[in-house]
Order: sequence, then C-alpha cells, then structure tokens
Amino acid sequence: MKTVSRPTKYYLTIAATAILLALNLYVTKVFVVLGSPMLFTIALLVEIVLLIVFLYNLIRALAKPGKILKSLAVSVWDGLKTNDYVKQLNKTKSPFLIWGKRRFRRSSPYGLPLTITLVIAAFFLANFLNILIAVTSKSSLTQIDTRVLNLMTNIRTPTQTSFLRVVTTLANTQTAILLVIATVFVLWRKHQRLLATLFIVVAAAEEIITNVIKILVHRPRPGLTLRLINETGYSFPSGHVVTATVLFGLLAYLIYRSCTSTRARIITIGVYVLTVFLIAVSRIYLGVHYPTDVWGSFLLGGAMLTVVIGAVEINMRYKIFDNKKIELSNNALLFVPGLLVVFALIFSPFLVPVQQVMDAPVYTKLQTINKNTIQKLPLFSETLTGSRMEPINFIYVGTENQIVSIFENHGWYVADKSTVSNTLKAIAVGFQGKQYLSAPVTPSYLNYKPENIAFQLPTATHSLRQRHHTRLWRTDYALPDGRPIWVATASFDEGIEFVGAARLPTHHIDPNIDGERSFIIKSLGLPSNLITVVQPQLGKNASGDSFFTDGKAEIVFFK
Repeated sequence: MKTVSRPTKYYLTIAATAILLALNLYVTKVFVVLGSPMLFTIALLVEIVLLIVFLYNLIRALAKPGKILKSLAVSVWDGLKTNDYVKQLNKTKSPFLIWGKRRFRRSSPYGLPLTITLVIAAFFLANFLNILIAVTSKSSLTQIDTRVLNLMTNIRTPTQTSFLRVVTTLANTQTAILLVIATVFVLWRKHQRLLATLFIVVAAAEEIITNVIKILVHRPRPGLTLRLINETGYSFPSGHVVTATVLFGLLAYLIYRSCTSTRARIITIGVYVLTVFLIAVSRIYLGVHYPTDVWGSFLLGGAMLTVVIGAVEINMRYKIFDNKKIELSNNALLFVPGLLVVFALIFSPFLVPVQQVMDAPVYTKLQTINKNTIQKLPLFSETLTGSRMEPINFIYVGTENQIVSIFENHGWYVADKSTVSNTLKAIAVGFQGKQYLSAPVTPSYLNYKPENIAFQLPTATHSLRQRHHTRLWRTDYALPDGRPIWVATASFDEGIEFVGAARLPTHHIDPNIDGERSFIIKSLGLPSNLITVVQPQLGKNASGDSFFTDGKAEIVFFK
C-alpha cells in the first residue's frame, strides 16, 4: 500500500480547502441576500477557520520554495547594492535619505523591526480613525448599525442567548482580572518577571485608553428596548472587544512562542481569532453595542497589540532591557484559557443576567388619515444599507390581534422569524421544491426597523418557491381612540432565481405589486379603499427585481 508523501498531503489539503473556501464565500453571500445575520456570522466564522487551515498548509507546502525565494531575494538585493546608481544614492548626504536608510537597518532595534511594527500599528490605527470619524459624524454607516440592532430582536433564541452570554462573560471585568492574575502568576513562577510586569501594564493601559475614548466620543448605548443585558457607560469603543483583542492576543502570543510545533502555533492563532470574533458578535447580539463599536474596537486593540508584541520581539532580539528569552513549557499557560472558560460557564448567569426586553410603544396621535396626515407615516421600505425600495401599499388601523385574526381566518400563515434553524429549513425546503407554510421572509426595513410581522399564502403549486406574502410594520402613530396604525408592503414570489454575478438564489417577485395589493384585499374579503401615498413609481427591491406601482395604498380599519 502506497503512502502519500507529506508535501503531497499539504497540496491536497490546500486544494480541498481552497474549494471549501470558494463554496463558503458563496454561502456567505447567499446569507447576505437572505438577510439572516446569525447565518452570515456562522458562515463568516467557518470562512475564518478554513482560511487558517489554508494558510497553515500553504506555509508548510511552500517551506522549501520559500527558502529558495528568500535566497533569490537576497541575491537580487546584493546585486542592487553593486549597481552604480544605487552606490551614488548610498553616498548621498541628504538627511531624509539617511533617516530612511536607518529605518531599514536590520542590525538596529530602531531600524527595520521598529519600522515594521509601526507600519502595522499605523494600518490598524488609520482604519480605527476612519470608523471613529464615521461614528462621530453619524455617517450612513451608523444607519446600518441601527438596522442591524433592530433586527437582533427578531432572531434571538434561548439557545443562542445562553451560548453568547457565556462568550461575552469571557471578556468582562471579572474574567479579565482573573486572566491577568493567572497569567502573571505563571510568568512569575517561570522567572519571566519582565513579561509579568508588562502584562499588568498593558492591562491597565488598555483599560485607561478605552475609557478615555469612551468619554471623549460619548456615544450612547443602544436603546433599552434592544438590550438583553444591562450595561452602563458609553458605547464606543467596546471594552470587551478591546480587552479580548489585546489581553487574549498577548496571552495567545506567549503560548505561541512557547509552542514547539507549527501545528500547535496555528491552532493557537485560530482559537484566538475565533474567540475575539465570537465576543464581538455577542456584544451586538445582546444589544449593548453597535457593529461599528466592535469593529472599531478590534482595530484599536490590533494597534495596541501590535505595539506590545513588536516591543517584546525587539527586546528579545536586541536584549535592550532583559537578556532572558520567553522560555515556558508548552502547557504552562494552557491552563489559563481553560480556567477562563470554566469561570464563564459557572458564573455567566450571575455576572451577565438576561433581562426581559420591554417594548411598550408610545404613540403620537393622528386625528384622521387623509392625503395630508398620511405624509407623516414612513412611506418607503429600505434595504439594510438604506436604499429605498417599494412604497407602502397598505395602511391598517387596529391591534395586532385583529390583524393576525383576519389573515389567519382567510388561510394566511404568520411567517416564522429569520433564525438560524428557520432560515436553513427554508433553504432546504425551497431547493427540494417542497412546502414550508410559515417560512421566514427576507427582512426588509422601514424607518430603520425590520417588519414586526409577515404573512404568506401558498399557491396551488404547494411549493415554497411560489407564494403570496406581505410585511407589516407598526408605526409610532395611532388614532385618538388608541388604535395603532400599521403600514405594509406586499409582493408575489413567482419562483426562485439566481441574481448577480455570483448567481445568488432568492425569490423573484412579480413586478406588478399593485396586482398583489388587489389580491390581498380580495382574499381577506375586504372592500377596496385606495388612497394616494406617493407618485407612481418604478424601482428595484434588495435582490434587484424591478417593480412598478401607481403609488396608492389600501386603508383597512378594524373596530
């Protein structure tokens, strides 16, 4: 029996991982179109794992070619130094050129090593400043923030909440203190006292910098109706994500340096990246931070971590403050992550108690609904990025129970929420050509909020590929008698189509959305009561499907 050589194994793994990466990238784009943030997060998580595996095998497979390329690069550099023009440039006494050449000296701690460190840190810091400017100027990026947070209330499940509560506990204050104490204890016992002191200083500096920026930016946290847990203080940046990026990163670096095998080092990096990623997701899911908070926090933490690791590497190489190398046994620090996980599992219910989200709407009274007062209502649905889609074509006046009753009594089904399991089920059923009577609809937004409720009605095909459906939003307005005002859009899904250059699967709608408006009124047994809302429109929905409408909406009053 023939055995496969080690390089061949790496090449085969690279090929398989590259194929899986391509497929996962496609899946990630599908979940963007479907509007399922948790499925998008899972797909992105898988993509990170696959990328780490891909890079690991690529490095191992190219070990020998890499040495050849390095040798060629050295030869080219040595050849350039003999060039007459390069020699003349080297003799130049320009202060700028002299300063520049010093920045690339490998023999000096203030040369190439420091340059590389500062360039990487500057990259993180520049991108952090871009996010900071977007947050402080309230750019369109912050509008996406609001829509994503509003969507969280629609996709939460008890299982997801329990898991992400444990994840977020990994980076709260108590766990961070435990991390510092345990790591410093190990380093001190191993006579790495400079590193132990550095760990304490970094932890303190990270906390101070984060809080100073919080005070200067003073971005309010998301509203109380969006939060699953109670948090005080300002929102930008996320202290949890900065702590995870910096302290977990420094711990991962120390474990990485103490590992003897490449595989163990790759696993260390992979676990670190996934942990930070999940902590960032948990802060958004639990409703205490916006997406730009956690992304900016990762960039800020990346800049800090780069400076710290760069300083440690420079000190070890050039023996500036301490002659000792990082000499730890492979398992000396491994108990620290395990300790943190056990701590989070035991104490998360006490340290991060979940609270019930109270969403009691406060209504502004409208005396009546006519062509003037109707302009106060939100009139157009939106994509996640805020692009305008269909105008509303229904106005309902009544309670949610009244609306649900009339739809269900006429054969319509309330659509399930766009959770992970529901969306996966809908995808599987759709491709099999079967029926899922309460399948979730792709979230749409109106006035930054996803639909409160959606209904769908199957056709004679008895397939999820074709359905009537409508989305309803509860507005902030009510009539003087207290009946809330709802607005809705509706369209008919003709079938599954593949859109865009990536050929992503999604429902294709009948462009005549006025026809669906008429169908719904007839299916509910209601008289037509049209009112002009906007001018006649031509447009496209989030999937790029065209639609046209006369700009009118049906008004339905429930008593």
